Amino acid sequence: MPSCTDKEEPIPSYLHIPYIDLEVPIDGTQGSNAHDILDAWVYVNGLLIGAFEVPATIPILTSGSSRINVFAGVKNNGLNNKRIRYPFYRSFDTDIDLTPGKVDTLIPVVVYNQNAKFSWIEDFEDGSVSLEKSGSFTTIDSLYITENSTDVYAYNGTTNRRSGAVDIPSGAQSFENSTIQSFALPRAGQDIYLELNFKCNTETVIGLYPITSDVVQGFPLVNLFSTVDELGVMQWKKIYISLVADVNNPAYVGAEFKTFISAQTNSAEESKLFFDNIKLVHF
Repeated sequence: MPSCTDKEEPIPSYLHIPYIDLEVPIDGTQGSNAHDILDAWVYVNGLLIGAFEVPATIPILTSGSSRINVFAGVKNNGLNNKRIRYPFYRSFDTDIDLTPGKVDTLIPVVVYNQNAKFSWIEDFEDGSVSLEKSGSFTTIDSLYITENSTDVYAYNGTTNRRSGAVDIPSGAQSFENSTIQSFALPRAGQDIYLELNFKCNTETVIGLYPITSDVVQGFPLVNLFSTVDELGVMQWKKIYISLVADVNNPAYVGAEFKTFISAQTNSAEESKLFFDNIKLVHF
């Protein structure tokens, strides 16, 4: 009878990525380095190995000198089931001599694509606010700057000293602020994202106003839900909101856009909203 032998399984090399960081210029032209990079999209010698939530130890069936490209992945519109390669972060590229059975540790540091344009950056650090009261039925219109260290995003007393805050009293209330400036955004399907850090204890809406006529009708983009944890403490989060589909809506041809933040509350307790590191980014 014929006999056969099992083929020896190849021994993989391993790449360990504990996290991915973001680097920005110190001149503030790209805002802060706040990010929520969750995934590493890993390519070896031009071939996609996969997308891995970090920290991750990744088996690679390649040995020898290899070109490694790591792209940063985020949640699109804050949705767990919409994980994407963020288009505005450049890949981290390096060469590693991969050895079967050996674990190489890599901490990628990504930067913004050199073609990225920042139409709006609001970090509140200059003491001014680029938003104003909007909406027809607004009862609370004050988005103010806080320097309370417990409320400021990543407070360090130097580069992070201020955040935007809103206090909404109990009862039936309506808050809305929109950007003072309107923005001419690219079309033809080019990527457009609104980035922001936030924490809140009530549902908050982020939306757009297309400026097409004397009658301006806004529409919501995403709902931000309470970030209060199991201990009752509000936690900072970051979201990447895609605007490309809405900006390219044929109904808004020729329009410029304003971004708005709103909340409708009817609570027995005071509601609070905090924002920081807002960026409107596109190519």
